Order: sequence, then C-alpha cells, then structure tokens
Amino acid sequence: TMGAVAVTEQAIINEAHERGFVVPDRKRHEGNTAAAGAYVAYPKKGLHDWIGAIDINSLYPSAIRALNMDPATIVGQLRPDYNDAHVDEAMGNKKSFAEAWEGKFGSTEYQMVMDQDTVDEIVVEWEDARSDEILTGAQIYKKIFLEGNPWMLSANGTIFTYEHKGIIPGLLERWYKERQEMQKIKGEQTTPESKAFWDKRQLVKKINLNSLYGAILNPGCRFFDKRIGQSTTLSGRNIAKFMSSEVNRIITGKKDHVGDSIIYGDTDSVYFSAWPIIKDAVAKGEMEWDKNLCVQLYDNIAEQVNEVFPRHMKEAFNCPRENGEIIQGGREIVAIKGLYITKKRYACLIYDLEGARLDRDGPGKVKAMGLDLKRSDTPKSIQDFLSTILLGVLTGDDRDTVIEKIRDFKQDFKHRPAWEKGTPKRCNNLTKFTEEERRQGKANMPGHVRASMNWNTLKNMNSDKYSQTIMDGQKVIVCKLRANPLGMKSVAYPTDELHIPQWFKDLPFDEGEMETTIIGNKVDNLLGVLDWDLVTDTDTNTTFDSLFTFE
Repeated sequence: TMGAVAVTEQAIINEAHERGFVVPDRKRHEGNTAAAGAYVAYPKKGLHDWIGAIDINSLYPSAIRALNMDPATIVGQLRPDYNDAHVDEAMGNKKSFAEAWEGKFGSTEYQMVMDQDTVDEIVVEWEDARSDEILTGAQIYKKIFLEGNPWMLSANGTIFTYEHKGIIPGLLERWYKERQEMQKIKGEQTTPESKAFWDKRQLVKKINLNSLYGAILNPGCRFFDKRIGQSTTLSGRNIAKFMSSEVNRIITGKKDHVGDSIIYGDTDSVYFSAWPIIKDAVAKGEMEWDKNLCVQLYDNIAEQVNEVFPRHMKEAFNCPRENGEIIQGGREIVAIKGLYITKKRYACLIYDLEGARLDRDGPGKVKAMGLDLKRSDTPKSIQDFLSTILLGVLTGDDRDTVIEKIRDFKQDFKHRPAWEKGTPKRCNNLTKFTEEERRQGKANMPGHVRASMNWNTLKNMNSDKYSQTIMDGQKVIVCKLRANPLGMKSVAYPTDELHIPQWFKDLPFDEGEMETTIIGNKVDNLLGVLDWDLVTDTDTNTTFDSLFTFE
C-alpha cells in the first residue's frame, strides 16, 4: 500500500539527508514496470521422510546489501534486448509474465556474460555521460571480473560499484543490526509480557526490512527503479539455486538444484532429505540413524553451505568477500515426514525448529501451507477433520486407516442438517449486482452472490420479517439446491443467523453434491498426490468412487 511505501520512502529520505545528500524529485515512469518474481520450484510430489530446510536470513535485504544496490551506486546496465525478446516471445505464445521467467536465474544478457560468450553483442548503457558501448559477453566479463574495477554485476545485468556504500544498503544494515539487538533483548526477558513486547518490536523491524524491496518496485515510490527491484529478485533466485545445488552436492556428490535430495524450493528456502540416499545403509545396519543424528547432520549441511556462500558471491557477482559474507543461511526445520502437493501447498511434521525440540509432549508441530484446513471457505468441522487425517498421514497412517477415518466422518456428516453442509463465503458487492439484476433483468455475478440474493428473495416471498437480510460484505453459508420450480441452483444464509426459518429448512437441498464438495473435493485436494486409489466399500452407503478421484 502507499502507506507502507510512504514510510519506507521517508526513511530513505531521512537517511540521505543525514549523509548530506539531496534527494531527487519524483520521476514519471512509462513502459512496462513489471519485474521477475521469486524462485518457486515444483515440488517432488508425495510423502517424504526426514526433511530438513535451510532458509537464507532476510534474502532480499541481504542481496541488496551484498550487491550494494542503490540508485547512486548504479554504474551501468546491460540493455535487456535478448531478454525482452525472450519474454515477448513467451507471452506471444500465451504464457504469463511469470511463466516467461520460469526456470531463469538471471537475465539472458547476464547469462551471456557468465558464459563468456564471444558471438553475440550486448549494449552496455553507462550511467555517466559516456556513450553506450557494444561488447560481447566475454569482454564484459573481463571488464567486471578480471580488470580490477570496483564493480559488481547483478543477475539482472545491472552494474553496481562498491567504492562507497549506498543509502539503501546502509539503511538496511542499520535496521538489521537494530533487529538483532531487539532479538537479543527478547531472549533476555523473563516474563511472557516483556517477551511479547520485544517480539513485536523485532517484528516491526523485520517488516521494515522486507517492505523496502517492495517499495522500490512500486511505481508510486520516489525511489522506484526496476533495475534495482529485478536485480534483487533475480540475484535472489541465483543465490537460492546455488544453495539448493550445494545442499544436493553435499548429500549426493552432484551439483544439481533439483537433484535426488532436493524436495522443494521457495524464494529463500530449500527443503531436502538425505533419507533416499542413506536409507539402504541404515536398513543394513551400516549406519546409525535417529532424530538427534538427523538434526546434527542437517545442522552440519547448513554450516557447510554457509562456508561457500562468499565464494559463490564472488564468482557469480564479483562481490568482495566482506559483501559475500552478508549472505547467510540457517537450518530452520527438521521434520519426521512431509506431504508435498504443488507450489505453495505442503505440510510437514516438525520435531525441531531452529534448535528447539517440539516433540517433548507429542509427535511435533504440523506446518501446513496453502491447504484447505487453513482456508476460510472450509467449515471449522471440516478443517478439524482434515487436520486429523493429515496428522495421521504424517505419523504413519496407511491407506486403510485413512479410508476408515473418512468413512466414519462421512457417516456422521450425513446425519447433520442439510444447511450445515454448505460452503462459507463472503458476499461482496451484493447491492451492486442486485441493482444490475433489477435494471437488466438478468445479470452475471459470482455464484455465492446469486445465492445470497436468492435468500433475500425467498425471505420476502415467505413474508419473513424476523430473519436477517444479507448485506454487502456479510459472511454467508452457500447451500446447493436440487431442481426446483424457481430455477434456483443455490441459496445462502447469514452465518450469524441464530434462528434458521422453517421455510429455509424445507428447501430441496442437494445434500449429495454438497457432501462431495465439502468433503470429497477437500480430501482429494489434500491427499490426491498419494495415488491411494480409494474404492467403493460395498458394505456402506458411501460412494467413494464418486467422492474421491485420485489421479
């Protein structure tokens, strides 16, 4: 939001004024301002054992500091002619902007420099008064990496100097130190209240650190510069790829960011497991293995990766060692088991979080990302059920056990009132769509808005003066209907309606369809990747074939 951008912008202005700099006027920005996003890998779907994760400390702020990214430190830019042509071609083939950047860890021009290409020519746009230069990738590599110039090359093809520290990197460095000090003070506190206070203080600094990158990429910010924003994301991609490759090299001996030990990668994190490599040796008794040994191994892997970050930063960007040492990772989790579904959707059972054991009084803590058990359109009872079967899977439940749990819940769910089987939604713009319907006779609108309108219509038809009228922004439960004379496919009711009217209870609810939507689809979304081939149990009335389709 512009509020957050304004706070960051003012902080940069204050920092510049303290150094005696004059801040430039706000510029007009034309053309495409979109920048490449973070690296998110496709996970290796299914269940995995003995998972570890390493994440880089404040990746984007650290990348900005390491490459000294600042409007005043830009020396030049490799004009992205080849890269723009690649993106335009991909988007011409119906790919999205994000898809056009899929699998790229630097601009095309940056890669040509790193490959020391001697064929194609690149235009170097210098920031000072000198004329643009046309050079090959090999010539640019020599100029930046071999001739002793105090320059660094970002993965976006932006050349920065490290002769003097930029305003933005200096501000980030100060905020980072302040946050570390607050975290230290938090650790020294003896009461829950004081710990919570200092935790909030350090969280504010964390938000400041992470929001600065977003502000620089916001065209409304005075310091907006796509070159810096995209240098941050692409250099971050490069660093994350290296971390994954190095983890896989340590475990398997092969440098590969999607190698046998790598499960998933997301922005600043890599999820991995040594288990596929060592399980045979453990089974034969050639190697000891338990929770403590796993923690020790994964801690050691994180330490080894940290040792080589400075070398990579020198080789990839020409960062001086002092700058390269800014990039540091930490072992975040060790999990006994994890379920990976797709990008941004996974769950794992953590027993060690940054050195703190979570399995003292139970199996551990479930970390669930992007799953239906967290979504607001999933009823609380279904969330609890999904959490139960997920925990079961992560603690070793087999297919038959899960089927039995689903069957039991399904039978219990059948006996609930039909209107309790609906889907929670929030009804926005009801007034707008109601007015369009009145003017046009039939207006297109989201299904849950139509269902809310149907409630208001039926309420009036039944002369119901006591039930609530659904208003804009109200939370509702949407219930599907069987064929009826009014042609209504669904109807909603307010979630906070204390008395469900009899006319509503008498409606022809499509309970089978609602059960499929609210249970079957949710379970399929969660466990479909297991390919457990759930089949109909002829001893029950539950038709599992129709409820659960696993690919």
